[in-house]
Amino acid sequence: MPGDFALGILLGILAGLVNGVFLLPMRYTRRWAWENVWLFFTLISTGLLPWVAALIAVPHLTSIFRENPAAYLVPGLIAGFVWGIAQVLYGLGLGMVGIAIGSAVVACTSTIAGTLGPLIAYAPGRLLSPGSLVLVLAIALIVSGIYLYGSAGARKEKEAGTDSKQVVRGSFRAGLIICLTTGALGTTFIYGGKSSTGLVQAATAKGATPAFAFYVAYLVTFNAGMLPGVAYALYKMLRNKTAANYLARRCFLWNLGLAVLMALLWYGGILMYGMSSEMMGRLGPSIAFALFASGTVLFANLFGWLAGEWKGASNKTLGGFVRGMALIVLAILIIAFGVSSPS
Repeated sequence: MPGDFALGILLGILAGLVNGVFLLPMRYTRRWAWENVWLFFTLISTGLLPWVAALIAVPHLTSIFRENPAAYLVPGLIAGFVWGIAQVLYGLGLGMVGIAIGSAVVACTSTIAGTLGPLIAYAPGRLLSPGSLVLVLAIALIVSGIYLYGSAGARKEKEAGTDSKQVVRGSFRAGLIICLTTGALGTTFIYGGKSSTGLVQAATAKGATPAFAFYVAYLVTFNAGMLPGVAYALYKMLRNKTAANYLARRCFLWNLGLAVLMALLWYGGILMYGMSSEMMGRLGPSIAFALFASGTVLFANLFGWLAGEWKGASNKTLGGFVRGMALIVLAILIIAFGVSSPS
């Protein structure tokens, strides 16, 4: 079990790394608007890949859906649809309050909700255990780090004269409420996986390895989550009249390939989070999400740094960024070495 726990820690960190870089291929798309790329990304990452992964990992997959009650699908369908709505709200919230502030608020809220929520739901008896208290300390460090990097990001925009303009109409307060809401709702995919016990048990009975049986629950969850994302991308294409971009010569296959790469990175990170969660006992969902969320913030910003996003920022601004990242690294180390019990 200690070996499984250590592997779970590693997978949680790797999940954050992969999720932190999955958007990088979008930098290299040609002649496509955001919604053109996002439609294919959504269809592949939440529509196709969950089926591919489940078909590989779960024997007799289709018979599980035929032979078991429809009620087994309910937790995943509800959690996935709510998660999909949260992804749409994410874009709206950032458009109202700006990227620097909005992304920091969403990251803080999701870290708290995604760590404490599963702890309360699935391990209430462990709330005051040493492992849980260490986890709370790590959450405080992660949130502090996110606050520092968010503040530094806002200062960087002012110094560069590129303050985030409001691209979606609405009050700042409304945008802030949306960001807080989407941060919490964006963690609901966790419950789609952990609460679909009927499906997971049916998959195990069919011969699926216990560490991979949750793939069938993620299939239901993310297929449901695909619907709001596809609807929003289609709405954006209709409103912005960008559907014709698919007809642009010499870029369709290139852009499609980048969308596929994004999808592989993103869903790969989600699956690694799920496997990490399964390997670390009752506290697994909370520990894994803390690693996943902090790793995502850390690696996304580090790659942004390497890409020159912080070039020209003042020493004060860079100092805030570095201190924020240092706190997140410290939190990851505390989780890795402080939460030592898999029970």
